[in-house]
Amino acid sequence: MLTGPDVSEHQGNVDWGKVAKEHDLAIARVADGDHRDPWYTEERVRAIRGAGLLLAPYYFARVASPQNNERDGDAEAAMALGFAKSRGWRWPGDLPLVYDFETSNAQPNEKCARHVVQFVRAYKKSERHYPGIYTMPGFWSQILPYLSKSERELIAHCPLHQAEWGVSSPHALEPWDGVALWQWTDSGSCPGVSGRVDMNRSVAAEKRVLELAKRDARPAPEQDPETEPDPPKPRRAPKPEAREERAEGVPNWVPEEYVELWQKPWDDAAPNSPKFRKLCWEHGFASPHFERKETACHDPGNSGVPESLRPNAQRQAFNLEKLRHALGDKPLPILSWYRTPAWNAQVGGASQSRHMQADAADFTVQTVADFGTSKFDQTCDRLFESGGFGTYPSGSRHVDSRGTRARWSSF
Repeated sequence: MLTGPDVSEHQGNVDWGKVAKEHDLAIARVADGDHRDPWYTEERVRAIRGAGLLLAPYYFARVASPQNNERDGDAEAAMALGFAKSRGWRWPGDLPLVYDFETSNAQPNEKCARHVVQFVRAYKKSERHYPGIYTMPGFWSQILPYLSKSERELIAHCPLHQAEWGVSSPHALEPWDGVALWQWTDSGSCPGVSGRVDMNRSVAAEKRVLELAKRDARPAPEQDPETEPDPPKPRRAPKPEAREERAEGVPNWVPEEYVELWQKPWDDAAPNSPKFRKLCWEHGFASPHFERKETACHDPGNSGVPESLRPNAQRQAFNLEKLRHALGDKPLPILSWYRTPAWNAQVGGASQSRHMQADAADFTVQTVADFGTSKFDQTCDRLFESGGFGTYPSGSRHVDSRGTRARWSSF
């Protein structure tokens, strides 16, 4: 899962090195209409890349109006792209520029619909890929009726960055078949950022989000071209007893004795090793394929799993490893895991929800469809024989490791 703050001039200076200690994305405003964000500079872009964060620039849309001399979507696309490129945005490598479409600019909804279509078409013609679209259900519901079938098909190609706060999961928006990024709060906190800040996470599989930037892995910290690199160290002849190179995908902090457990977390030997479980947790993982931050609550404070519930969270994580393996060892994005009691009440969760025990996880309809609904359901039913498995009207799914069998359907 990729996470990160959404910043603009309102946050001022940001310590991107501190951000990178916990997050992966740097969502930075380029401009609001023709007002260029003074903090979107070449220095900021270099700092983001130097910290090893994935740059996701966004432009705050201003629909054509008398205040901007009726600048249409075509002209706005050219202007926004010019602003983004002038300070170092580059695609592929960075995520596509996101069109922050959340206000009518006091214009009729039909005009707004025409404007966003113009922007998307002009951007696509210029860049040969689609822009992202940031919006929210309330505003978008006013625009959707004015889009034709072909225009909806066009918009559906744009990765959706959905803002929806105070809910357990983002609601489906037409014409998209799923959410790429979800802004789950407008009052979160983040190391390196002053005050409250919008916080975001990927909902689509991490691989899919990285593919939007034409990447097959998260970026590594870049050397500042203005900084002279350290001189190369003299090479030493390898010792005769030198070990072979570490297997691909195994972090350097995993001792040799635990490499096989890391490589086969679905095997009972992995969760049955208290030292291995502790090692994973101390290095930011609930299990080899599920990071601790994926287990965190979606409340504004992004509350982590309490130490008293860590055994529950890791029991669930290693059961999810079995599910992931049975489904073909492909990424298994988690929609929701732990909830504090207060947040569970806020989002309307069941009074005895297993999410409050940190041993439950939900999946989006998009994830279920990617594996095939029948295959996904049958596999969950089998592997969570002594746990909970439920389905919901939205198409999402729930599994938990409560220790007793529970089944339900909301269809």
